[in-house]
Amino acid sequence: MHLSLYRRHRPGVFSEVVAQDAAVSLLRREIAGGKNSHAYLFSGPRGCGKTTLARIVAKALNCPNRREDGEPCAKCPQCISIASGDNLDVIEIDGASNRGIDEIRELKEHISLSPFSGMYKVYIIDEVHMLTDPAFNALLKTLEEPPQTVVFILATTEPHKVPATIRSRCQHIPFHRIPVPAIVECMEKVSALEGAVIEQDALWEMARESDGSLRDALSLLEQAVTSGLPAVSLEDIRGILGGGGRSDLERLIPAMRDGSAEVFRGFSELLQRGLTAERLLEGLFLLFRDILVTVLWGEDGISSLPLSEDERTFIREESGHWREPELWKVLNFCSATLPRARYGLKAEVVLGMVLGLFVLSPAKTEERVRKEAAFEMEDGATPGKGRSHKIEQKPEQKPEQKEHEIHSPDKEEVLQGSPPASDVSSGGNWDECVDAMASDNLPLYCACVPTRSERDGDSLVILFPEDRQFSFEIASSPRSIAYLDSIRLDRFPGVQMKLVCGDRSVQVEDNFSAGNAVQPGEQDGSPNTFSSSGDVPSEKSPPSVRVRANHIETEDGEQRQECFLEIQKLFNADLLVLKEENPDEPDNPEGAVAE
Repeated sequence: MHLSLYRRHRPGVFSEVVAQDAAVSLLRREIAGGKNSHAYLFSGPRGCGKTTLARIVAKALNCPNRREDGEPCAKCPQCISIASGDNLDVIEIDGASNRGIDEIRELKEHISLSPFSGMYKVYIIDEVHMLTDPAFNALLKTLEEPPQTVVFILATTEPHKVPATIRSRCQHIPFHRIPVPAIVECMEKVSALEGAVIEQDALWEMARESDGSLRDALSLLEQAVTSGLPAVSLEDIRGILGGGGRSDLERLIPAMRDGSAEVFRGFSELLQRGLTAERLLEGLFLLFRDILVTVLWGEDGISSLPLSEDERTFIREESGHWREPELWKVLNFCSATLPRARYGLKAEVVLGMVLGLFVLSPAKTEERVRKEAAFEMEDGATPGKGRSHKIEQKPEQKPEQKEHEIHSPDKEEVLQGSPPASDVSSGGNWDECVDAMASDNLPLYCACVPTRSERDGDSLVILFPEDRQFSFEIASSPRSIAYLDSIRLDRFPGVQMKLVCGDRSVQVEDNFSAGNAVQPGEQDGSPNTFSSSGDVPSEKSPPSVRVRANHIETEDGEQRQECFLEIQKLFNADLLVLKEENPDEPDNPEGAVAE
């Protein structure tokens, strides 16, 4: 029967175990000194060597030719039968499929029997956290005081699901994810033994994709080896992985930096090849994290990254094109969106958000406008006019065209006395405010990414593109208005703020105050952010209710009913009155509020 690659090259002695030095050293010393524990709990991620090391411990306990340092000989009948799975004294149990109390009771009946041929009977229970609570309770006493010739080895990937009463009766040995360089080194040895020729970049791509699991890495290597190719290249590995690896993202980094159309084409191709939203966000996070580490700490940071030489060279070159705030913006976006991707957010939606992050940001738009203006000046064309191959602009100017006028050379004299659009006051910058929204208000951040700011007298005007009506609706909601008003008071003191989308506008300043409340239909085309069932608190409202941003204050001596009614109007809520029926008392009049 054909054996898989990870089974053929599974470590047989302690010295062959990869990157688990602490666990190996502890177990070897205990076995060599004859002080082994009666129960062990091995915990760690998948494919890191828990079951493999459990079998080696079983060999070392039963090997008659064991060396003084605890290493089994791997040649005696006991070692050979344990390695092949034929030894009657080593019992492996899958906790996922034998998780009931009946299986544990059957196990307890055989524990008292003496070993058949070795010194110890070793019970290896894999995925022990899958056992039921009654099964754990049945195992509890036996695990605490087993016979002298029995050793339990429990393995799990989720030790927190194992009851504390079980953990306290075992010697807990944690395992760790295997580093990428160690996986690459092991794969080089295995590929040499198999007679396969694999490029170094392909090995690094597979090792990184395995996520610290040597078993997964060897499974990918087996797919590459059995393909029948004389040499396996990085392109072959990309075809096996389906796209979305680090090398694919590295090819798109320059396009992300420039905001070109290659970003959309490249990511669309990866999505067609099976790239998922979760994998895309994880890859972007790790790649930009490495760039940020290089920007912050230079060569000291690069030396600590698990990268190949070609990848280190790429990170060095790319770190000179990115600023620290831009990198933090990408990391915050990925970390905030990744949980939503794990709960089913589609990859196409994530792609649209990525385009808004890199392509549609105001900074990239201004940079492209400056490049176009400079390019036109070099050709001797009149600034502001399109080339012969461009569509000529209509006489009627739209709000998006103001940005072109601001950066046109013939407008510099007019704008000499005006501050820049982004620095409307000494207190804040709108682009920085939008970046800060990504960490604590993601919906509003996504709505404000395509916006730009302009100064109109004493007001800060936030312009939404006309094709972003939905973004304008999100920013105009009561909760978003309250959030924007807090930003205005904190970052733009003394400046009024207004949201504009085409012919629609909403005033942010004191939008929820009693004196400046926005009445339905007061502004032309403004969205109705309040319930139509009642009026909004105004100057004529009772002094007992004052609505300020997101809280309501009441004065002593006023009735609670008025406060409840104002809350109902503000949040467009239904008020449910609950009371206990009492035949001796008359019913409350209609509309009364239970206190």
